[in-house]
Amino acid sequence: MKTFSKRWLIVMVAAGILTGIGLKEASAQQYFNFSGKVINLQRGNITAQGDKGEVMNFAVGRRTIYVPSRLPGVGERVRITYYFQRGHNVASQVEILPPPSPPKKK
Repeated sequence: MKTFSKRWLIVMVAAGILTGIGLKEASAQQYFNFSGKVINLQRGNITAQGDKGEVMNFAVGRRTIYVPSRLPGVGERVRITYYFQRGHNVASQVEILPPPSPPKKK
């Protein structure tokens, strides 16, 4: 009886460890990128319009990283790295892109 209990305990501990590792891997966040022009800035929210006309809202906060370290202005082009959390797009990084260079004259 003691041998069966020890084996059972070892199997349960091993199953618990493997389950814990699997849950940790499943909770890893997946990041996405979106490029577009800022059309609205509000406290805790940036709205950007993509090249194809799609409009997306992003939650921003104290953990959001800005490159360079300032808020973008309305009309500036940005590249936003974000993840999905609790039904919202959460911006991890907002990179302000330089304006496109003018076309060369012939």
